[in-house]
Amino acid sequence: MLTPILLLCLQLPEVRVWELTRDWEYEQTVEKGEGMNTKGLARCFGVLLVAGVSLFFMQSANATLLFSEAFNYTSGTGLTGQINPGNSTAWSSANSTYLAIGSGNLTYDGLVDLGGNELVINNGGSSSLYNTFANQTGGQIYYSFLFNASAADSGNNYFTALNPGTTAPSGSADAIDAYYYTNGKVYVRGAGASANAGTGSALTLNTTYLIVEMIDLTAKTGSLWIDPTLGDGAPTATASLSSLTATAVDNIGFKSQNTPGITYLIDNVRVGTTWADVTPVPEPSSIALAAAGLGLMMAMIRRRRS
Repeated sequence: MLTPILLLCLQLPEVRVWELTRDWEYEQTVEKGEGMNTKGLARCFGVLLVAGVSLFFMQSANATLLFSEAFNYTSGTGLTGQINPGNSTAWSSANSTYLAIGSGNLTYDGLVDLGGNELVINNGGSSSLYNTFANQTGGQIYYSFLFNASAADSGNNYFTALNPGTTAPSGSADAIDAYYYTNGKVYVRGAGASANAGTGSALTLNTTYLIVEMIDLTAKTGSLWIDPTLGDGAPTATASLSSLTATAVDNIGFKSQNTPGITYLIDNVRVGTTWADVTPVPEPSSIALAAAGLGLMMAMIRRRRS
C-alpha cells in the first residue's frame, strides 16, 4: 500500500484528487507540474498520515479477541455495573467495594495500547467481580493484562482468574488464575494442579509488567509468561502446569483480598484464542505510512521556504 501512494505523490506529473466541496458534492481537481506543488504535497501528506494512524489503531479490532477491557469509565467509580463496550455486558458482583476505576493508563513498550483508564484493586477487604465472553470448551485460551503492584503482598493471594459459568475468582478451584506472592513473584494455578507454578525474579515495585496466561482445555495444561517477547509465536513459558481439570471457560474475574495497604493496578485486558490476539504489536506498514506522511510534511515546509 505504501509504495503506490509514494509513487503517486512524488513521481507522477499530475495527480487527480477528489475533494468534498462545501455543498457536500465531490469535485475533481488536477495538480500539474514537473513534480508536486505545495497544495498537492499537503493532500498526500494528509492521506499518508491518516492511513498510517488508522492502521495503527485498527489492529486490535482486527484480532479475533474473545474479550478486551480498557477500563474506559469515570475515574473514582466502581467497576460493578460498568458496561463493557465489546460485549455490552455489565461487570457483575455482589460486592466490589475495593475494585475501582483509576485515573491512569498503564502502557507497555511495543504493545498496542487499548487506551482508557485502569482498574485499581485496593486490597483491604474481600471483593470480587466478573464479566463474560463466548463459552470455550476446547483448544488454547490466552489471557493477557498489564500489572503494577505498589508493595509485596503479605499473603500468597490470587487476584484474577478465568472460569466457567458465572463464577468469581475463588483460588485453587479456578480454571486458571494468577497469584501475587510474598516473595514478589507472580504464580499461576489451575483447578486440578497440585501446586502453584512460578519462576523468575521478583517483580520490581511500581513497575508495569505484561502478564500472559494460557489454559489448554484439550491438553489440560496451563502456562504463564512475564514480560514475554511480543509477536506471532509464544516463547518459552516462565512457568507451566499440567493435569488441569477445567473443561470450559467463559468469564474473567478480579479479586481483592483482606490484606491492607497493598494496591494492584490492572490494564489492557485481552482474552483470545492465539498468542498474537493478546500480544498485538504495531504493524510495520502503519509505522511506515505515518513516517512517510511526516517526511512529506517536511518536504512541503522546505518547498515553501525555497
